[in-house]
Parts: sequence; C-alpha cells; structure tokens
Amino acid sequence: MKCNILFSLLLTSGFFLGSCKHPQLEGGVTKKTFVLSDTMLKTIRIDTASIEPVQMELHFSGKVAGKVNKQKDVEILVDYSSRHLDDVREGYKAEIVTAALPDKIFYGTVDAVDSSAHAMQLSIKLDDTNKLLKPEMFTKVILHYSEGDDMVAVPENAVIADHSRNYVLVFKDKYNIQLREVETYMTSGEVTYISKGLDAGENVISDHQQLIYDALSEN
Repeated sequence: MKCNILFSLLLTSGFFLGSCKHPQLEGGVTKKTFVLSDTMLKTIRIDTASIEPVQMELHFSGKVAGKVNKQKDVEILVDYSSRHLDDVREGYKAEIVTAALPDKIFYGTVDAVDSSAHAMQLSIKLDDTNKLLKPEMFTKVILHYSEGDDMVAVPENAVIADHSRNYVLVFKDKYNIQLREVETYMTSGEVTYISKGLDAGENVISDHQQLIYDALSEN
C-alpha cells in the first residue's frame, strides 16, 4: 500500500521510478537511476560543478563614518579584535547591510587597515551616489577573501543534508539521475565546497530535487 501511494504521487508530479525499493549506495553512489519526464525537466535547475578558489567570510559590526572624502563616497569603520589580525587585508570585498535598509546590500572594498594596539580598525569605502547612508548608522559587514585553495564548488541548494550525511543528485540525462554521497569542506555564502565525491564538470540538480531524493533515498 505504501509503495502504491508513493508511485501515484510520483506519477502525478511527472516522475517515473522503476520500483519502490530503497536504493543501496555502493561506493557512495546509488545503484538505482531516476527517469525524469519532459515536464519536470523544465522545472528543475541544473548547475555544473566547477573548480573555484575557496572563498571565506568574516562577519563584523561597523558604523558609517561622520565625514567622507568625496561627495558620493562613504566610509564604513569596523573595529576588529586581535584574533583577526592576520585575516583582514586591504582590497577585500565587502557587503554592508543596515537595520534601516535591511533589503539593500551595499558593496565596498577595504581601503585601509589600522593594526596598531590602541585602534585595531579597518576602513571600507563604497559608492553611495543616492546618499542612502547617514553618519553614525550601525551596519553589519561581511568581508570576502580567498583561502588560497581551489576546490569543487556547487550551489548551496544542491547539497541535501540527511542524518549527518550530505548528498547531491548527479544529472547525466533525463534517464540517468544518481544519488551521490559527498563530503563537504565548507559553505560560504551561497556556495558549498566539495572535498570528496564529486568532480568538476559533473551536473547537479540544485532546485526542486527533494521529491527525487525522497524516492531514491532510504527513510
């Protein structure tokens, strides 16, 4: 009865699966494949895994400076602790968000780093042509920088976490979709870095993949 209900649901969604047996993973890959209808093929998102430098993030609080050098430029001042002394560098890209404008992301660049003992502070410059930022506004700042290593990268949504394990759905063609267990290194922003189980150039499903996963995985 349980298999019949699952089979009916999959047909209704445009899927076809050969049986209701749970898949067996061998070498991290399911033995079973999944056949996708043309209708569902149009609704899923497919991304190609690529080799990317590992991008790290640093999170800080800051505030808009009281004075600026140019009319359209704004300076964000960020205090940081000694534990980040070796992490912050001039030239790092920054994302800035304020409580007053939560849906607006400002983009800037670290312009100066003061690592003196009395004032460990960095300065971020950004273009605020529309003059949305006001002096003394508090901000949240995310700095992005490269760790130096290159790894296989996929969209964060492509990775499915289940019972302390991570999986992706590898798309070969609509007749061949595999459930693959992977080891993740870290997630930064909307990108997850894969340390084992996936090669650059392989395609993964990164949207509307939950029904496929549920059909192929063990519960």
